[in-house]
Amino acid sequence: MKEKYHFFNSFIYFIILSGFSLFIWMNQLDFLGMALFTLMSIIVLLVTKNTIHVLPFFFNMMFMISQTEWSLETIPIYLFILPVILGIAFILHYIIYHEKWVKGKLTIPLLLMLVAMIFSIFNTEIFDINYGFYLVIGLFYVLIYIFFIQTIKGDNLNYILRLFMVLGLLISAQVFIYYLNSDDVLTALESKSINLGWGISNFVATYLIVFISASFYYIKTRKLKLITTLIITFEIIMLLFTLSRGGVLAFVTMFPLLIFYLYHGQKNKLTISLYLMILAIILGIIFSLQTDYFMPLFERFKNLDIKEGNGRVELWVQAYHKFRAYPIVGAGLFARVEGDYFGFYHNTVMHTLASLGLVGLVSLLWQMVVVLKIFMKNINLEKGILLIALIGANLHGMVDNVYFMPQFMILFFIVIAATEIHNHQKESYARIWRLPYGQ
Repeated sequence: MKEKYHFFNSFIYFIILSGFSLFIWMNQLDFLGMALFTLMSIIVLLVTKNTIHVLPFFFNMMFMISQTEWSLETIPIYLFILPVILGIAFILHYIIYHEKWVKGKLTIPLLLMLVAMIFSIFNTEIFDINYGFYLVIGLFYVLIYIFFIQTIKGDNLNYILRLFMVLGLLISAQVFIYYLNSDDVLTALESKSINLGWGISNFVATYLIVFISASFYYIKTRKLKLITTLIITFEIIMLLFTLSRGGVLAFVTMFPLLIFYLYHGQKNKLTISLYLMILAIILGIIFSLQTDYFMPLFERFKNLDIKEGNGRVELWVQAYHKFRAYPIVGAGLFARVEGDYFGFYHNTVMHTLASLGLVGLVSLLWQMVVVLKIFMKNINLEKGILLIALIGANLHGMVDNVYFMPQFMILFFIVIAATEIHNHQKESYARIWRLPYGQ
């Protein structure tokens, strides 16, 4: 069924919102932008039954923050107040529209993870306001998922894919502007890290992996394939400029899945090959003309000790020993503490074992199985590319912190909720991944 055009579902609408977000970020007007988008979110929640329409405001706010040089004690007060106000709007929406209770498939696994977080308190070496803050984040994961599984209406996967494509452009533009504002691009690249405010290199790479993957849907399904190809090429270059080895490796590892996705069920494979060739030629030309810009990334890979993982393997061994000491519910959310520093073990599975033990691991594996079942049920083009995008992000999570990154997990659980709602629709698909209009 061809989707009916509506301005508030359109690329133009999403581009306007993300363009405003970019303006806010560039001019460090965080409070103004977040306050305005919070207000718009409240209006949408109070006047619209389908909460899918709050997502453009919700997601754009995550990428407005231009600096985060704060400790928990120095975070601006508005970053506490605005989420509380937004939470009240969520409650009011639920009351106004008398939402019928729907038990999401991830509800029990997520509650089990929350239980592990709570009981890990007994093993933690540090229990203070910071610990309580991270516990609240764990509860927030559960509530976000439960809320959207009740309140998203209809089939909205195309809506999410459009939004992701535009958000990919937003983040890529931020990376480009970051370097453009540097006194010397090569010097900035040689510093081996970027900081966009809301996220550093590895975080930025995770989002780009997801959003670039989502954009491949439009090479497969839309007539303006050249424009999409050029956008993806730009985004891949910006991914390289994040200098995130884990992010680049994750994208390279998952790229065969994207190629399979493009060719599977495609009648005109020659056309797809042409656009992939254009992508490769453009990248090749840029690499040839601006080799110096890519040398810092090359040097980072050249200096990578595969056997030692440049410290990653040592961290994973530490996580294993921490798990051995506290096998049931782990050593707590602050399992890796060195003085005043709280860190992660740079691997989703190992960090879960160390911090939340076997209970946390069972929850994590349970979630993985459930998510795969949700996506594989009557899999189609939209679900296929979203699954690949999430696989890419979680591959990155094998060498960096992804699963326990709050902003990403909000996005993750909302996508899962929307996909579950999609599965509840009566529309059926004739063949797995077969294009309905014979493109």
